[in-house]
Amino acid sequence: MAPAADVQGTMAPRLAVLVVAAGVLAAEALASATHVSPPPGAVVPTSHPVFTWTLPPNERSAGLYVANNPDRNPDGTFYEEYVVDVGLFANDERQYTPASPFYAGQYWWLVWSTDRATSQSSYSTPTDFTIPVALTLFPVKTVRSTYLHMLVMSVRWTANVRGLTVRARVLRRGKIIWQQAQRQVNRIGTPGATSFGWHRPRGIRQGTRLNLQVSLLANGKSKSRAYAVRAP
Repeated sequence: MAPAADVQGTMAPRLAVLVVAAGVLAAEALASATHVSPPPGAVVPTSHPVFTWTLPPNERSAGLYVANNPDRNPDGTFYEEYVVDVGLFANDERQYTPASPFYAGQYWWLVWSTDRATSQSSYSTPTDFTIPVALTLFPVKTVRSTYLHMLVMSVRWTANVRGLTVRARVLRRGKIIWQQAQRQVNRIGTPGATSFGWHRPRGIRQGTRLNLQVSLLANGKSKSRAYAVRAP
C-alpha cells in the first residue's frame, strides 16, 4: 500500500483535472448568446430596431427580452416591471424585430437560450442601446380671416416621444408680439394635431407683414418652421 502522503500526492493532480473539466463543462452549459446588433452603446436611428445574435452550437434560441432598466432577477431575467418587449422563439431564430415601435430612450436587451441536450436555460449579459428623439413637423396650414381679425394655425406632427410641447409665435421685426404653447400627449406611429388662433390687437394694422414660427419641443430637442404672414 502506498504511503498516505503518496496517495494524496497522486490524488491532487487528478482532482485538479476533474475540477478544470467540471469548470469547462459548466462554462459550456452556461454559454450564452453573443449580441451582434445593436452592439453595446449603439445609437439606433429608428423606432423599429432589428436584433441579431449568435449562439454556441450546443444552444438554441428560446426568447429575447428588451427592458428600460438593466436590473435583473437572480436567474438572469429582467425584472418584469422593466420589460417593454418580449419575443418567444420556436424555430431557433437568430433575428427579431418587435411588432410595436419603441419610444425614444435607453434600452437593454438579452437573449434567452437553452442547451440542446439538457434544456438548461441561460441568459446573455444585457447590452444597451439608445433611440434618439425624432420629431417631424409637417407644413403648417394657416387661415386668415379679415372679418374676425384672426389667424388660425393648424399644426400636424409625428414623434417618437410620449409627450411634447407645440409652440406658436407671431413676431414683428424680430420681436415676439404673441405666443402660445400647448402640451400634447403623443402616440408613436400616429400623427398628432393641434391648432392655435391669434386675434390681431388694435395696435397692429391689418395687412402688416409678420413672421410666424411654429415649433415642436421634446427632451431638449426641437423642430421648427417659419412663415411670412400678414396681420388679419
